[in-house]
Amino acid sequence: MRMRRRSQVLRRAVALGSVALLLGAMTPAAAVDEGHAHLQRPSIGASRSLETASAADRAMPLRVTLAFTGDFLATHATWEAARRYAGGSGYDYRPMLARLRPIVSSVDVAICHLETPLTGKGVALSDYPRYAVPHQLAYAIRRAGYEGCSTASNHSLDRGAAGIRTTLGWLDRVGLGHTGTARSAHERWKTTHYLVGNVKIAHLSFTGSFNGLVPSEPWRANRTDLAQIVEDARRARRRGADIVVLSLHWGPEHQHVPVTEQRNLAHQLLRSGAIDLIVGHHAHVVQTIRRPEGHWVAYGLGNSLSGMTAAMFSPGVQDGMVLLVVFERGAHGWHVDKVRYSPTWVEPYRWVVRVIGPALEARRLPAWVLDQLRASWRRTVGYVDAKRLGVLPIRRSRW
Repeated sequence: MRMRRRSQVLRRAVALGSVALLLGAMTPAAAVDEGHAHLQRPSIGASRSLETASAADRAMPLRVTLAFTGDFLATHATWEAARRYAGGSGYDYRPMLARLRPIVSSVDVAICHLETPLTGKGVALSDYPRYAVPHQLAYAIRRAGYEGCSTASNHSLDRGAAGIRTTLGWLDRVGLGHTGTARSAHERWKTTHYLVGNVKIAHLSFTGSFNGLVPSEPWRANRTDLAQIVEDARRARRRGADIVVLSLHWGPEHQHVPVTEQRNLAHQLLRSGAIDLIVGHHAHVVQTIRRPEGHWVAYGLGNSLSGMTAAMFSPGVQDGMVLLVVFERGAHGWHVDKVRYSPTWVEPYRWVVRVIGPALEARRLPAWVLDQLRASWRRTVGYVDAKRLGVLPIRRSRW
């Protein structure tokens, strides 16, 4: 059983700052399989203190805030910087992700997308086209405040069963939940849940491709199949999920506009009534946010961390976002109350992920970096293109 809990409750209450008024009260989460363990933690928010929150409120909060980020693709370009940050011995990705921590650690559940296998016993470092990246990335993800990661991607099978084993082993070791790949058939048919009080959030992960590779067993990694996804989502509901989130690795790369196949699949999945939110990956650039069938789809969150640069691709490969989704409990169950996003940008060669709003507000960076941040902000806001739906970017410096 995988268990994930946060400990620094009072620290998080302070870190929320003014944005808590926008996003509502938040409660730390625990990740579990099958929901056998139930952790009740104090409700956090600007509107009430830890001392005055009732036991019922702590058990069943009125709002739950989730965060999602784009691809973690720690290709060879990042390795040299990670070794430098580690002092020449090993790899340290924590400085690259440190600026995500204030926003990521302030929500109830934060989910990353780990696109590549991690190194470990029998799995050495390797780059394109069959990746295995430094396992120290897992520590940095955990340190940044994430509860878990989706792992189904076109690179899931790059290093075979051994790569899946080492990847999930490291995620377990640092206390991160995961879904999308499995070490056994038993693990495949479990449902990964995150608990916020007594609210159970199920997380599913599927990919449209394995780059031509075939899993040694079909349960090793989740290949996109409409019927299977709906079946898994309904199973999660039967197991008590209040909210079901689906991460999809889909669509063509380097294309900002979702293709017809993506849009059709989103409609079909959401029409089932079993899925509340779809979060997309793989394009390596930001895509739009829409609301088909009365539910939200973020088609592509861009790159959260990658070694891609504008010198090799378009400038958009350095853009990403932190997607923030507030679910609210109503008379007929849980529904999305607010969708917001915070644009991010990867500074090349140092590979530091900068949250653009706070960085611009601080004005302490070199002029060329500030210029790049402003350009990235404009690109991301333009491609998200959801202001008319009430989806706005956030420039807050405190979370």
